[in-house]
Amino acid sequence: MRFSIILPIYNVEKYLRPCIDSILSQSFKDYEIILVDDGAKDSSPQICDEYSAKYDFIKTVHKLNGGLSDARNVGLKHAQGEYIFFLDSDDYLIDGEVLSKIDKALYANQDVAAFKFIQWYEKSSTLSTCAFGYDVETVGKSAAKIYLALIDKDAYYNSAWSKVIKRSLLVDNNVEFEKGLLGEDNDWYYKVVAHVKTLALIDEPLYVYRQREGSITKTYENKNLEHLLCIIEKWTKYVNEGGLTENKMVIRNSLAKQYCHAIIGYASLEAPQKFYNKLKSFKYLLQFSNTPRVKTFRMMYRFLGLKGTIVLLRIARKIR
Repeated sequence: MRFSIILPIYNVEKYLRPCIDSILSQSFKDYEIILVDDGAKDSSPQICDEYSAKYDFIKTVHKLNGGLSDARNVGLKHAQGEYIFFLDSDDYLIDGEVLSKIDKALYANQDVAAFKFIQWYEKSSTLSTCAFGYDVETVGKSAAKIYLALIDKDAYYNSAWSKVIKRSLLVDNNVEFEKGLLGEDNDWYYKVVAHVKTLALIDEPLYVYRQREGSITKTYENKNLEHLLCIIEKWTKYVNEGGLTENKMVIRNSLAKQYCHAIIGYASLEAPQKFYNKLKSFKYLLQFSNTPRVKTFRMMYRFLGLKGTIVLLRIARKIR
């Protein structure tokens, strides 16, 4: 089959049916759905069983709670499709033509197809517009060159759910999500990028990303910063080992923005001194990439240093 759509599920009974129904509404039918119940304590497991009993192309896997990364990894082990689509179970596809558009974009069986998304805000029940574009040259370009252009346009995202990926690329290169890691998509997608040769872009929103109050993406603590710094450290080491390939340049330039996020995270916390010292050791990353945020931080760092930049961010936070 063409697509394996993997849904990691944990206590999302309110959103699960709309998510699954948005897949079932697709005009393109060559897919399977793999529902991975990660030990949910609400009615999500029963909803999964209901759908898998009704449709023979829907599989339900019940497992003990192991977290989002573990659930996705388990789903991949059960997948049989040519391409993998990790769809978060509280999100949904924007209309019934999503899979058809992705399939057409993969006319040359590219390694990855990436698409745009919009956000739904629970607090106001409103949808955003897409704030970035994919209007970059792709004909005759390697995946790395396309990624580098997207980074400079601030249109590059590591999110697992905003693209489909060839299953053989994941399986042959042992690409899995690291269990217990916050910000796991960043680490996982760098593993993908290290091996991608061909990339298709779909310059329209196909996915609705729900911004829920109280979700794990809406809270930021010392542990988030610690894990982000670990990801930066791991991948800067990878980039600096051996020769600098185009794919390594993609990771390096993306890390420049991740470094800005780490500074913002530090400024919002009462973080230990060891985090400050580690932040300082990565300042060289600001010379890479020309996204608006990186350029702004590069200028602030030049005139204020790291300490002054953090103070300015804290003042701006209080004023806001």
